[in-house]
Amino acid sequence: MSATQVSVYGGNDPVWAHSGRELFYRNATNEMVAVEITEDPSFAVGQQTMLFSMADYLPSNGHPVYDVSPYDQRSVMLRVGGLGTSDAQLILVENFFEELKPLVGN
Repeated sequence: MSATQVSVYGGNDPVWAHSGRELFYRNATNEMVAVEITEDPSFAVGQQTMLFSMADYLPSNGHPVYDVSPYDQRSVMLRVGGLGTSDAQLILVENFFEELKPLVGN
């Protein structure tokens, strides 16, 4: 097995897109980057795109602190600071649509 360098100046927290055609990571200057990956006819690293600054988001703890949606169009992460940080809450609603059906009659 051989290794292929993906980042130019280092990176952290890699997460594969569900399509397998992109790799997302946080680069050395704390920016979220997407890099195109191809495997046919051989593994190759394509164009890298800086998506946005990660300066306002939760820092890494050695593992990715974000995830990518099933269709690779959105991501979820925690923003640091903001209003009332000592009172901040994260609310996760499981089975949201099942809970909503009785309320809308569907």
